[in-house]
Amino acid sequence: MSTDPKAYDSEPLHLFYRNPEKNSYAAPSRPTAVLGVHVAHKGFQAGSCLGFGIGTLVMLVRGRRGLKLLRGLTKVVAGTSTFGSAIGVSMAANKIQSLPKSEQQDGIEDRAFRIFHNRKQNRVDRFSCIGMGAGVVGGCLLLGLTPSAVVGGAGLGSVGAIVAHVAIPFEDE
Repeated sequence: MSTDPKAYDSEPLHLFYRNPEKNSYAAPSRPTAVLGVHVAHKGFQAGSCLGFGIGTLVMLVRGRRGLKLLRGLTKVVAGTSTFGSAIGVSMAANKIQSLPKSEQQDGIEDRAFRIFHNRKQNRVDRFSCIGMGAGVVGGCLLLGLTPSAVVGGAGLGSVGAIVAHVAIPFEDE
């Protein structure tokens, strides 16, 4: 990885995390990618949270406990998180297309710049990505390597990470 601050925002590992000490007012080099990933990620998070809330209630009402509860919950969260991402991306595409052609690129760049420099946004995204990774590992270890264990585990990990983000105080400068 480069230590040159000017090359900082073009490195792929920094899509969800930007060190605030480097390139304080630089614009992201790929604003469309930053915005697209942000919208898909937020849709995934929203779908995961919704699926977790509804899925937990449904599974408990059905009398499922233990591993049956977890298996059912991962299936519900896998569906709602995937649906949330699809809805988020389609709504963003519709919003961008509704803008006049002259404003589309400026709007994308402006929103990507604000996402890129929002420290709390970077923090919750970083927490969520770590939680998604942990959720995938946990889901696959407990339920086997199935699509619902992978996507549902990522969704459940994301929910846990969002809760951790809210619970752990954030020192904003």
